[in-house]
Amino acid sequence: MDLHSKLKYYKSQQRKKKPEKSTADNPALSALAEHFCGIIQNPSAPFLQIERRHPLAYAQELAAGGNPQIKLSFLSRNQLERPFPLSSVLFFDLETTGLAGGAGTYPFLFGFGWVENNSLVVRQFFLPDYGREYGLYHHLQEEFFPSFEILASYNGKSYDFPLLKNRFILNRLQPVFDRWPHLDLLHVVRRIWKDSFYACDLATIESNVLNHHRQNDIPGYYIPQAYFNFIRTGVIHDVIRIIEHNYRDIVSLAELLLTLDHIEQQPHTLTDPRARLNLARLAFEQQDETLLSRLSAGFRLKSPEYVTSRFWLSLLHKKNKKWTEAEAIWLELRERAEQRYVVLEELAKYQEHIRKDYNEALRITEQALYHLDILNELNGYGTNNLSDIKEEFEYRQQRLKRKLS
Repeated sequence: MDLHSKLKYYKSQQRKKKPEKSTADNPALSALAEHFCGIIQNPSAPFLQIERRHPLAYAQELAAGGNPQIKLSFLSRNQLERPFPLSSVLFFDLETTGLAGGAGTYPFLFGFGWVENNSLVVRQFFLPDYGREYGLYHHLQEEFFPSFEILASYNGKSYDFPLLKNRFILNRLQPVFDRWPHLDLLHVVRRIWKDSFYACDLATIESNVLNHHRQNDIPGYYIPQAYFNFIRTGVIHDVIRIIEHNYRDIVSLAELLLTLDHIEQQPHTLTDPRARLNLARLAFEQQDETLLSRLSAGFRLKSPEYVTSRFWLSLLHKKNKKWTEAEAIWLELRERAEQRYVVLEELAKYQEHIRKDYNEALRITEQALYHLDILNELNGYGTNNLSDIKEEFEYRQQRLKRKLS
């Protein structure tokens, strides 16, 4: 065959339409679709779409007043200042081939959830192989994301969100969700329960806050290897477990958001004293005197949480120049070891600078020095930095004596 004939032959082959790849060529994907009653989309580069519903009891309570609204301005530190419709929130979680991030990390399972008619709709998209993601991203960009306004995730700001955004950009799509507010529930959870549990991962919060205990859950560290095994062998058992794992993550995200909304509106119902103290700290940081007073009153009298929250409340009274209320708390707490020296310092400042009673200020200062000397004789100042505190009281003592001379 001469060169002219070879070129003619190659051109004729290029003109021939390539046969569209049938979904029957992937029996494993078909088996997954049958197992979950899913739909295989985009036959030329197929992905599996699975949809299920989960009832949400608390959403039904919210809906009794009309369109359910979520309030999280306090717990989110005003990240979301105004109430927002529950239906506008898109929960999301990814399962990927690793945790390193970057272009080499491939998300193969996309879990999304939203509330509709008081139920959580969970829609998952599964990519059965590499090189098929553009069709899915185009579908999400054009037909899915425009229905929502707020993203909610768990540790998504650090991992899922930047990975999803990068994959869109690599596929030459500008992600519409990049402009949305993103509520990472991990940050809110840590503000409340960081002192209550040994960790704040989603599994720990599920067990201790939501009272859910998973059975036969696939370990997170094994998920990448399970996906590689699926690509190599076509065996679907572990993929089923991955999809169920992702489904439970989305359900927990929705239930956790509703739990946080309940705490936002009724913080006094939180029974864990350490968590309540963290709420009190938030109230102090945001200068919410009314809420801090309410939370403080709920602690067991003279407990460490009661003493600490009452001292924070005294500082807010001081800031608002409510001297009578502040002094009453300082007098109440001055014999409590947990806050003794800071309380005595505040009383001395109050007597010296507000009431101008230098004799009383000196008496309080010398009382503090007396307690410090006893402590030094018993245990030494140790690592509590009490020597610095003593120096400050001694300096105050000398200044007051000069004023009285």
